[in-house]
Amino acid sequence: MDIKELEDLYLSYKSELFGYLFRILHNKQDAEDLLHECFIRFIRAPLDLPKDRIKFYFLRIAKNLAIDVLRKRKKMAGYFSHRELIYCHWDTLDFEIQEEVERILLMISNDEQRTVLELRLVQGYSIKETAKILNKSEAAVKSSLYRASKNIKLRYIS
Repeated sequence: MDIKELEDLYLSYKSELFGYLFRILHNKQDAEDLLHECFIRFIRAPLDLPKDRIKFYFLRIAKNLAIDVLRKRKKMAGYFSHRELIYCHWDTLDFEIQEEVERILLMISNDEQRTVLELRLVQGYSIKETAKILNKSEAAVKSSLYRASKNIKLRYIS
């Protein structure tokens, strides 16, 4: 397919695909992101589809991408509700410990490192579980954990 044909496809289907994704996700930014991802996946697919099947192929790609986003949202919602439950059951001593943990976590300026540290050390998730929750590789989680602990050591000692 040449550039002109791809441009025509984009102009033909973008409004309908965006509306479809927006109805599923209820989030404009996610719908726009997935709209672009649909076309990227279509371009990368080595298919020779008849013209009357292209729309259905786009809708299938959009649906699968939207399902992935909804699954990620569900995992993150579970993480945050789990976190809130833990904070509800603390007594006074635990509250003091929790304040110290929060103070230490604030030493980490990088949000990703702080989240990894919270998931691993505070919430008790394994490296594999943390990687799944954050949609990162296990190596990236280990690296973030190492950097976070290194930053804490530097700031805690000084």
